[in-house]
Amino acid sequence: MQTQRRISSHFYRKQRGVTTLLAVLMMLSLFTFLAVVTDTGRLYLEKRSLQKNADLAAIETALLYCRDHSLDVESLTVADMNVLSAQRNDFRGNDANSTATVTRNGNAVTVALSYKVPASLFEQLLPSDDNEVNLTATATAKACEPTALISIRSNIAAVDGGVLNSVLGGLLGTTLNLTVGDWESLLDTNINLLNFFDALASEVGISAGNYDALLNADISLADLLDVGANVLQADGASATPVSALQSIVSDIPGAISDLNLSEILQIQDDASKTSLDVNLPLMQLLGSAVQLASVNSGIVADVAVPLGIASATVKAKITEPAQTAIGNPDLAELDPYGNNAIFANTSQVKAFVSLDLPIVGTVLNNLTALLSAPLIADVSNVVNSLLTLDLIGALGDILCLVTCTSTKDQVDIKILASPRVDIAISAGNGEARVKDADCDIDGNKNLNAEVSTSVASVALGQFGSNADDAASNFFSDDELEIQPIPLIDIGTIRVRKTCVIIFGCSYEYQKGAGWTSDKTLADRQAFAGGGIGLKLDTSILGDGPENLSTFANNPDDTYLPNVKDDIENSYQSFSADDPIASLTSTLLGVELEFYEPSNGNLLGGVLSLVGGTSSALISSINGILATALSPILDPLVNSLLTTLGVSLANAEVGAALNCENDKVRLTN
Repeated sequence: MQTQRRISSHFYRKQRGVTTLLAVLMMLSLFTFLAVVTDTGRLYLEKRSLQKNADLAAIETALLYCRDHSLDVESLTVADMNVLSAQRNDFRGNDANSTATVTRNGNAVTVALSYKVPASLFEQLLPSDDNEVNLTATATAKACEPTALISIRSNIAAVDGGVLNSVLGGLLGTTLNLTVGDWESLLDTNINLLNFFDALASEVGISAGNYDALLNADISLADLLDVGANVLQADGASATPVSALQSIVSDIPGAISDLNLSEILQIQDDASKTSLDVNLPLMQLLGSAVQLASVNSGIVADVAVPLGIASATVKAKITEPAQTAIGNPDLAELDPYGNNAIFANTSQVKAFVSLDLPIVGTVLNNLTALLSAPLIADVSNVVNSLLTLDLIGALGDILCLVTCTSTKDQVDIKILASPRVDIAISAGNGEARVKDADCDIDGNKNLNAEVSTSVASVALGQFGSNADDAASNFFSDDELEIQPIPLIDIGTIRVRKTCVIIFGCSYEYQKGAGWTSDKTLADRQAFAGGGIGLKLDTSILGDGPENLSTFANNPDDTYLPNVKDDIENSYQSFSADDPIASLTSTLLGVELEFYEPSNGNLLGGVLSLVGGTSSALISSINGILATALSPILDPLVNSLLTTLGVSLANAEVGAALNCENDKVRLTN
């Protein structure tokens, strides 16, 4: 058996020195780590304290300069040191270990501080000439910043509660039942945007002051309007607009999509909290929010505009909601078309109207009268001659001495054979853009805005087999195919003429395999001899962006209030040739479509005749449409578009300007 080797106790005694050495090394390491952690934390706190002092100095110095623009840099530096004194803000720097530099750029004041502190507390155990670190902090503050607000609106001369309920309710896919008084209260009420933003941020769980996050957050329309009602109530508004908003909230369907406020409120990237301290028209915020919710949800609104006409179909779809803009005009002047732009626009909307013309007696009466006019009579005679459709002439009747039967095709002209008129309006947005603003020492101020009215395309014809099909085609993403309205249908009916001596002649009309004496029941071949159709597809332009307007606070000129004041008196109207105010009487793009005869006969003579007299025909048609349809279409389309915030050629632009305020903010 192997004997176990004996371990000498001398070996353990030799290891005791190694353990002591490791313990010493560990203690030194821990001491080093302690020194690093302690000095790092101390320097971080010193840096934070220095930055705090720089921020306070910049804020107070900027505010002093705002109140007294005569202060120079030297005076501002003295004020700076006063702010940094140990008695006020516990700044421990002195002439030996700190410096303070003040610079100014416009209303922005920048303070740069440097402060020498020991690099390491532990290094002071070993005195050295290189045991200091220079900490720096810079802060820039702005005060007396101008704030501009620009708004573009439709001109609602009188509140029509029925139209507003129908249009805004239709955009929500629901039914609203507000009274005229409710709508008037919403139109007459303003809401403070800053209070609204703060309350809304709390509701959706966003930290106060983080307005960029709030603008881009997904927010339900119900939350938006509910918070608005609470803010109005807290600010002392009357009960009527509060209850009106709450009533709308209760009617909002669950399928309505969330929205982002950034799509209806254009706020500069560098806008301050004070820039949001403005009073915004409540109806403007409500209308834009409803439109945006409609866009997100893809709703095509069925609109019941009261005209006393049961067969009128009206639909609307918002493609872009109206916007309001707030920001600093000094920044907008430097970058009027970039991120710092201040611009507002009306809605972009597609509107569809379909009218069944037989309900419009005036139209048929006038067109029937037109049928007997020499122009249409000439068309009928020429077609009869060219297509040999004329019946046995008068001579044959006289010479009919025995019983005879003759069968011929007879011309049968129909006016508005398919009497539905579809009208499509695609309205671009009118826009107002701040270009610059000026304030002088006497308190006078002015703001220059570039204003362009809308671009509209108007189409008239037939877009489908019926009104619903036409609306579906118009609101789809496919290119709209416009078919002419069959104005004159030169058709034929088969006539059998039987003459019996003494008893005269009788006429029968083919109906299927038999004959009938009632002409209205006869089989008819439409457009056998061709025909004439009418359609319109045109763009009507408003004023271009060269239309520059000045808002000023001179009572003899325009009025330019402060942003928290009522801006009603500041609105200016910008008018172009209104394509809607006389929609049917300004069919400048009217086109006549000539149908080929369906039986293969030449129509050259007819086309030549119509070509020579088409201007007279168009003039007659325009006159009829203007007198018969304009009283119907004009109020219908104007009511619809005005309620949606679209002013095609009567853009009303309002503005407000604060030259400066007694608020200050840090910019970095």
